[in-house]
Amino acid sequence: MKIIKEKAVTIVTESLIEKKLIRELKKLGINGYTIEDVRGEGQKGERGSDWDQMSSVRIQIVCGNDLADKIINYLNKNYLDKYAMFVFMFDTETISHESK
Repeated sequence: MKIIKEKAVTIVTESLIEKKLIRELKKLGINGYTIEDVRGEGQKGERGSDWDQMSSVRIQIVCGNDLADKIINYLNKNYLDKYAMFVFMFDTETISHESK
């Protein structure tokens, strides 16, 4: 077993920008992600999941420190002031099976 220290970047945003955002994140260098439909309330009001135009998604990316910083800076420059978006990052450890 091998334990790798990484960052988890979580983006909660409007579902209508999901596909465009994923394309752009792949260009930045991500090679994997998880997306979930979510609902809640924040500074930009309540977001439900009953109508596509108002629904939200949570995108989770686990990556190295440099890529995490690149993602955060990109989102800050291109998205945070234009869309309902909440972004957070935390330290994480991933477990991988070591080959013999």
